[in-house]
Formats: sequence, C-alpha cells, structure tokens
Amino acid sequence: MQNIRSTGTKIELFVARELRRRGIYFSRNVKSIIGKPDFVFRKNKIAVFIDSDFWHQHPARFIMPKSNRKYWKEKIARNKRRDKEVNAELKKNGWKIVRIWEYDIRQKSARSLGKILKKLKNKNYERKSSIMS
Repeated sequence: MQNIRSTGTKIELFVARELRRRGIYFSRNVKSIIGKPDFVFRKNKIAVFIDSDFWHQHPARFIMPKSNRKYWKEKIARNKRRDKEVNAELKKNGWKIVRIWEYDIRQKSARSLGKILKKLKNKNYERKSSIMS
C-alpha cells in the first residue's frame, strides 16, 4: 500500500493539463482546506475531488478484495463516511463541490471536464448577474 499515490496520479495530471490548456487557474491539493481537494478554485470557492473507483467504492466498478475482507470493508466505509463529512463541512462554508470518478475521466474525459467547466461558468455567471442587479 505504500506505493499507492494520493496525489499526482496520472488522472490528476491529465485533468491539470486539460485545465491549463484552457487557461484556467487552480491550486492543487490544498492542505488548509478540509479534505485536501485535488483541485481548488479559490476565487469561485469550488473544490474538485477525483475519487478512485476502489478507495471510494464506485457503485458499479468496485471489487472487494478476497483477502482480509473485514479490514477492507471498514476501510472503504470510513472513506465514504469521511467524503460525506468533508462535503457537508465545505458546503457549510459556502464551497461548491465537484466529485468525479476516476473511471469517468478515463472513459468520458470531455464530459468529466465539462462538469468542472460548467460549475466554473455557472459561478462566474452568478457573480456577473449579481453585479448587474
């Protein structure tokens, strides 16, 4: 397990490259924000998490290991519980959250990136419309 990366994965690097290519500025893995989001858009208060299919138990893609099942069941349950707590805390503090499955980025990258872009555009639109009112 020590070889498993929590940051700087190929998927994260792909998303970072695509966002930069579009001229979008972000911060990565900000420790001062609860949950240490993979991507942070501070100005818009948007936190993006890229959830691993295994560690966050993708509903269709997760396969429970055959050995040490009790440990893995508890570990994955803790991860899911923590995700809910992080979401609730961030929302309470005015953050918008985007969670994207690792598999979706691999298979539907344009759609997955679209989720982030849509949230950014909606947030920008809200700011512009409130200024004009």
